Order: sequence, then structure tokens, then C-alpha cells
Amino acid sequence: MLENTFEALTGAIYLDGGFEEAETFLLSFLTPAVENHAVRFKDYKTMLQEAVQSDSKITVRYEIIGESGPDHDKRFSVQALSGNKVIGTGDGKTKKGAEQNAAKNAMMLLGYTV
Repeated sequence: MLENTFEALTGAIYLDGGFEEAETFLLSFLTPAVENHAVRFKDYKTMLQEAVQSDSKITVRYEIIGESGPDHDKRFSVQALSGNKVIGTGDGKTKKGAEQNAAKNAMMLLGYTV
């Protein structure tokens, strides 16, 4: 909900004041976040792959195990597998997001720091 409100507010500023006003508004939020490294993305898939490969030569693969919801609001369920063993599962609004969540859950279950 908060993301939708922020998007609507940005759109209203753009419609009312133009591109420069909207840019100023957005940069007032984004610049401090980037400068302070407050915006962080962890690539759990890469982290998991590196952790698993340091212990063995087995790679991690991801398999979609379910889809739900209407086309405009799909949810995906994914399992992370090492060899033939399920090491984690995850859900998300996109396949990539579900894979990231499966990798994060696998890392936690395997005892790696996330």
C-alpha cells in the first residue's frame, strides 16, 4: 500500500508541477538512501551457490512447484534443490523473487549467515 501511495504522490507532483518537480521530489528520497547505502539488495541465489560450491561441487537449481492467483496478480512457489535434495522453498510475485526467497530460506536452513 505504501508503494502505491508513493507512486500516486509522485504522479500527482509530475502532473501538477512537471518533470523537474517530480525529479526533485524523488531525488530527495533516493539520494540520501544511496549515499548512506540504506538501499541494499542481497543476491541470495549467488550467495547460496557460492556457499554450496565451497562445500561440494554440486550446483543449485530451482524448480517451480506452483502458481496461484489471477494473471494480473500471480504468486509463484519455487523449491531450491541441491542434487535431488530440496534445500529450501520460497514464494513471490515473480519467478525470480520466489527463487530469491527459496535461496534465502535454504541458506537459513543450512545454517549460513544471511
